[in-house]
Amino acid sequence: MSIVSRVIAALAIWMFLASPSLTQEESELSGSLQLTGNVFLEDTRIGATGTPQYDHQLFGAESWLDLSYRIKGFDIGVRFDLFQNSNLLNPNDSYSAQGFGRWYVTKTIGRLALSAGYLYDQIGSGIIFRAYEERPLLIDNALYGLSTKYDFNENWSIKGLIGKQKNLFGSYDSGIKAVQVEGYLTIGKNGLSSMVPGIGLVNRTWSDDQVNQLINTVRLYTPQDSIGLFYNSWAFTVYNTLSLGPASLYTEAAFKHNDVYFDPESQRTLYSGGTTLGRFRNDPGSVFYGSLSVGTRGLGITLEYKRTEDFDFRADPFAALNRGLINYLPPMARLNTFRLKGRYTPSTQSISERAIEMEIRYGLSKKWKLVQYFSDVRTLQGDLLYREFDNEITFRRSSALQVIFGIQAQQYNQSIFEGKAGVPMVETVVPYIEWFSRISRSKSIRVEFQYMSSQQDFGGWMFGLLEYSIAPKWSFALSDMYNISPEKTDDLHYPRIDVVFSRRSNRYSFSYVKQVEGVICAGGICRLEPAFSGFKLSLSSIF
Repeated sequence: MSIVSRVIAALAIWMFLASPSLTQEESELSGSLQLTGNVFLEDTRIGATGTPQYDHQLFGAESWLDLSYRIKGFDIGVRFDLFQNSNLLNPNDSYSAQGFGRWYVTKTIGRLALSAGYLYDQIGSGIIFRAYEERPLLIDNALYGLSTKYDFNENWSIKGLIGKQKNLFGSYDSGIKAVQVEGYLTIGKNGLSSMVPGIGLVNRTWSDDQVNQLINTVRLYTPQDSIGLFYNSWAFTVYNTLSLGPASLYTEAAFKHNDVYFDPESQRTLYSGGTTLGRFRNDPGSVFYGSLSVGTRGLGITLEYKRTEDFDFRADPFAALNRGLINYLPPMARLNTFRLKGRYTPSTQSISERAIEMEIRYGLSKKWKLVQYFSDVRTLQGDLLYREFDNEITFRRSSALQVIFGIQAQQYNQSIFEGKAGVPMVETVVPYIEWFSRISRSKSIRVEFQYMSSQQDFGGWMFGLLEYSIAPKWSFALSDMYNISPEKTDDLHYPRIDVVFSRRSNRYSFSYVKQVEGVICAGGICRLEPAFSGFKLSLSSIF
């Protein structure tokens, strides 16, 4: 952390502690604490081995302490981050660091709002710019800089941002500048219909070190693979939300100027005459995205479409996977909460993707509801990446009894999403059921059962869960995931035990976990994680 960051963070803490004379109305202090810990117990049978945590460290932890203070129109905040033998950054490695992960100061003066520090913001749906955080994957793409917003009137505003993207406890070298204009228009005399239009522009400028590193890399390319280099790249978007009675339509078109990015699937010619996968490219890009929602009595329909071409936009050309992303591409597959339904979740593709998803909800009666879901994700050349069908029925007799059952079918391109060359398309069929019953005002039971039929990857699975809750304090859960028809290993069990205790604004949890290798997703961002064996502990508190 720079000297300026330390000085401002120290000043913020001093202001927290040096204001006893202010009344409750003049100032307000609040905060939160999140603490997680993992105890690693090696299990070679499931592949939970070979990382520093299993070999000798045995324990890993992460913690975030947020403090925010409001005083005389100022909002001031700091966050202390701690990582010790953490596997969040890289599931196959260990990361340890600690310090101030964030500070910010905001102030509104009339129609002008000013913010400085580590800021979270986005333009439109985030396709050209989104500064955000996903702690389960240790993604923290805050913009370290300055933001200004001016309201021309109650309907129209302009916003500007400048700074660098956060990189753990430092920042990437490139500079980021962005501007957004957004408004609100009513349609018709009754004002029941409206439009929320907006435009945005982002500029990213490579540093001299980044350009020199790129030159040293691409000078080894053969002439047919050579690329031109630019210090600056631009991304532009225009978007609008149209509301007409029960219907809402969001549309966005984004374009990116020539930009250097690494394409792992693009072939590079070698001087020896052969080829290899993976090379830097310098191409423009585009994204077209639309979302239509219609809701009437007993019927709700959501339809989404997205086309993405060469839209990998990063703060560093050598950053990979989920690191250094300036923008955010909306996912085109829903996050399934059932364990086996969510085992194969596709990650968003930034180079070549054409996708559609649709969800229809029917209210058949007061007790019966039906949800039908469909998703189809392909490359621009038409190759199938992911497809999902799901039909789900809910029977709710009362608040004391609810049953959910359905069946899901998936096709999942494991070679693309998990980088496993030569593996076949994973095809699954998953019937599932959940039964919930409230025994008394404070006690309830929830039971889940799922079965996965598949002949690819690990093969078929069964999953069962029993949860008993005593509101508002206790929750106990026992589950097991069993590889019933294994294709890779023996017919192994992956049990899990969870105990959760809540008191006021504090929540404590303790779990014993055996978890199979698989894809973990948060906020539409996914990554492949190895198997896990051990204990998980967590504490969350709001004050």
